[in-house]
Amino acid sequence: MIGRKVAAVLAAGCTCVVKPAEDTPLTALFFAKICERAGVPPGVVNVVPCSRERVEEVGAALCASPRVQVLSFTGSTAVGKVIKRSS
Repeated sequence: MIGRKVAAVLAAGCTCVVKPAEDTPLTALFFAKICERAGVPPGVVNVVPCSRERVEEVGAALCASPRVQVLSFTGSTAVGKVIKRSS
């Protein structure tokens, strides 16, 4: 899932922030490392892992940031509705 979303971002010449599920951050961190080894400059693919206790705070900060121009979400309908209200 991460690869499909990040590929479009990179093809458009943009940067991205990936906030992986709190239970599975290692996949996203490894993916970012692979991107860097493949020549993607540091800071283009960014991963923000967080604990279950801080997930709402981190998500709200990403949704509220004026620097975030597009959100792409994969997950439950309930969380999707929260993101929609926050952005």
